Amino acid sequence: MSKELQTVKSRSFISTVSLLMQSSFSAILGFAAFFILTKQSGVYLLGIYSTVEATLSFFNYLTNIGLAAALMQRSKLDTLDINTAFFMQMGIAVVGVTAGFIITPFVMSAYPDLPSNAAYLYWAILCSLLLLQLKMIPSVLLEKEIQIQKVVISQLLEATVFYVVIILMVTLGYDIESLIVAVLARAVVGVVSINVLHPWVPSLEFSWDRARSLFTYGIQFQGNSFLALIKDNLLILYLGSRLGFTQLGYVSFAKKYAEFAIRLIMDTINRVGFPVLSRFQDDRALLSKSMKRVLYYQSLLIFPMLAGGMFIFASILHVIPGYLDKWQTAVFSFYFFSLSSLFISFSTPFINLFNATGKVRWSLYCMALFTALTWIFVSLGVQWYGYMGVSVGFLLFSISFLIPLFVSRGLVDVSLWESIEKKCLCYCSYVYCTWDTPIPEGIIKPFRKTLFGIGTCSGRYLLWISSASFQQRATCTGFRHLHQTQIWKEYLEF
Repeated sequence: MSKELQTVKSRSFISTVSLLMQSSFSAILGFAAFFILTKQSGVYLLGIYSTVEATLSFFNYLTNIGLAAALMQRSKLDTLDINTAFFMQMGIAVVGVTAGFIITPFVMSAYPDLPSNAAYLYWAILCSLLLLQLKMIPSVLLEKEIQIQKVVISQLLEATVFYVVIILMVTLGYDIESLIVAVLARAVVGVVSINVLHPWVPSLEFSWDRARSLFTYGIQFQGNSFLALIKDNLLILYLGSRLGFTQLGYVSFAKKYAEFAIRLIMDTINRVGFPVLSRFQDDRALLSKSMKRVLYYQSLLIFPMLAGGMFIFASILHVIPGYLDKWQTAVFSFYFFSLSSLFISFSTPFINLFNATGKVRWSLYCMALFTALTWIFVSLGVQWYGYMGVSVGFLLFSISFLIPLFVSRGLVDVSLWESIEKKCLCYCSYVYCTWDTPIPEGIIKPFRKTLFGIGTCSGRYLLWISSASFQQRATCTGFRHLHQTQIWKEYLEF
């Protein structure tokens, strides 16, 4: 094995572990900040917080034409490419931020319930976006060297500063001021840290030919994320204008709690599953067995977490002081968001399958359909039921998870029901055992049914796992033969 290959493998492993740690840490820290906001601040500020996150993503997309991806795609980089990309990116960012300042009156009029000092928050977001452009080149150079762990360190510092500032200032009684300071501190820490880890200074050189080449590739690459922007971030901005920040706060509260655990599971499964599916894309049998395995573990984790979350959520509102009076009206939306996240989670492995096997156009069509259905159903739900209609719209849209399942039949032989059947039955037994079941009063009252149901459901899980023979479980997952194949051994050794 060559020294270069060994170095690539070593750095790839460290980078992968770093990414997993960073995503988990950021998610947990973000959830902690979210909890403090829901506990210490008003519903109104939570709506503004959700809008700030969506605005950051929205403006970041508008000022990003995929130049980082264009540089990453080059087999070799020279200083002319790097400096051309830098000045292009900064020029676009300056134009975008200037336009953002000019349209400040329009933005404020679109959200009539914003206080007057919210304009400073909007300007802080614009300034932070301009500062963050200085991160692009050092980040690209580190990723080209497969030293992603250094990029992760910078991202961890950003996230830590952002969320810690919010937690501390909200605890001290600040409202919008906490978001203003957090946004600016995040940008400054991100720029300083990445340039300390990989110092880089631009030089005055520019090539129109290189600029044209970088722009052509980058704009095509960036177009793939346009639908995700419309589906998620733009929808939040629309709801903030349509419903107001107080009602958006209820929606954000219910959606965040309903999707937090499932998002962690799905992100991990997707990162692990993608390279496996990509490796087996030319062997239909192995590809099918891999998909069964992905669905097996996904359902094994998601069903009990969903069941526990839905039954314990109302109890949590009773236990945490002040939660019940403030957030009781969000319980209805929480249940609907929980069910919708369950359904739509089963479409994610199939979208991952399309991307891994080179069927990117199929995943693009599915995303276009998901985006259209989300806007249609959510708009109708808001029209009919107000802010509670957002969760209803998401539940109706989530039924479309069946579409990628049917489309995938040409690629794999997978039965979704066979993969989730036993876990679904265990979940149903949980519902049965916790629904109007007499439990001894000695158990803590808010949790007694939940604890009893979890015990019953866990017992049935263990009974199923222990009673099924190894051959039966291998037939269910098809993974026993996968371990015996030479290609899988090579993958594990790599």
